Amino acid sequence: MTTPAQVPEIETGAGLHARIEAAARARSRLVNRPLTGTVASLAAAATAWREDTELARALPSVARLDPTMVAALLPLVAEALDADAMAALVESELGTRASARPAPTEVALVAHVLASNVPALALPAIALSCLTGAAVVVKSGRDDPLSALAFQRALAAVDPDLAATVVTAYWPGGAPELEEVLLARADVAVLTGGEPALAALARRVGGRLVTHGPRLSLAAVGRDGLEEADRVAHAIAIDVALYEQRGCLSPRAVYVESGGGLPPRDFAERLAATLDGLAERLPLVSPSLEERALARILRDGSDWTPGTAVLSGRGGTVVYDEDPSFRPTLPPRSLRVHPIASLTALPGLLPAAQIECVGLAGGDPRALVPALREHGVSRLCPAGRMQRPPLTWPRGQHAPLGALLGHPGLPRCTVET
Repeated sequence: MTTPAQVPEIETGAGLHARIEAAARARSRLVNRPLTGTVASLAAAATAWREDTELARALPSVARLDPTMVAALLPLVAEALDADAMAALVESELGTRASARPAPTEVALVAHVLASNVPALALPAIALSCLTGAAVVVKSGRDDPLSALAFQRALAAVDPDLAATVVTAYWPGGAPELEEVLLARADVAVLTGGEPALAALARRVGGRLVTHGPRLSLAAVGRDGLEEADRVAHAIAIDVALYEQRGCLSPRAVYVESGGGLPPRDFAERLAATLDGLAERLPLVSPSLEERALARILRDGSDWTPGTAVLSGRGGTVVYDEDPSFRPTLPPRSLRVHPIASLTALPGLLPAAQIECVGLAGGDPRALVPALREHGVSRLCPAGRMQRPPLTWPRGQHAPLGALLGHPGLPRCTVET
């Protein structure tokens, strides 16, 4: 029996095609089943997946994460597949009582090519596709070929009919024959990754194309947020540490309003100290040679820049920088802290179409929404929850189900409380 610790064997084109056709036939047998069953099965599978001890044992080495980090992440991923939340998503996008009706039928097959930056991207990909009534093929990234397979196994234990509509696959690097089979057959192809990879794959897509390229995130602290500086510093430190800042929801800068109970420079020091303390509970993985070089460049360059101070310790690198220009850091667990006169000035400092999420402590998030939406931001959430996106997150400002069904709607920017 295949276990999650075993990386799936590389497919042949014919083998992959046969698996996709089998999933399409399985999907046709479910077209009259109400979505309530799909929601319940996905939620049950997520609960089992988070308790998969073999996955928890095997994932750290392939994902290049500390075991304590993986143990912290698995529950966060699974909680997004909450039954009530999925039912609410279905009804908000597909109409009142939609969860009691069969799924839509206009999309037969969705293909996902996942990035390698963070693990467990397969779970929301599978869940959203199943909720649209489609069969789904997930090609996992290099650093996590295990989570998709483990989730399909968990789903098969509670709902073998639904699990039969899911194909999980992995192959390293470029494989034109397999990519052709995967992308030409799909009604919708969802591609996630860097721009060169997206450009190369997009040429092979036969149906509709949805892309998720590189994006960045940041945190912002209002004057009233500084009244709870210790709690806010801990919340932001958690957002920084989880996933080792590899994902699009990882903050790379913090903007702190001046004139509050704690000067922005003092908040930067508190944040650096909090990161140091957090490193005892969530140890950093050994950095690569490139990551060590990037950290050295950040520290040395900041030391010579007027208006900056480097606050470096065992938990990462915080650079206090009086220049408010958004200049994201690159090394793991690093970020800049900028003073800002008012959070209302924040949108004007941000590059267009590059920021995915803003984690906010204090201030009025709804007052910021119009300008941030205009800049391409899709999500505002409390600091400390940046790495816990709900399934309703309109990634890239598109409706989660609508993007797959071909009606993404107007650009969205949601506010989580």
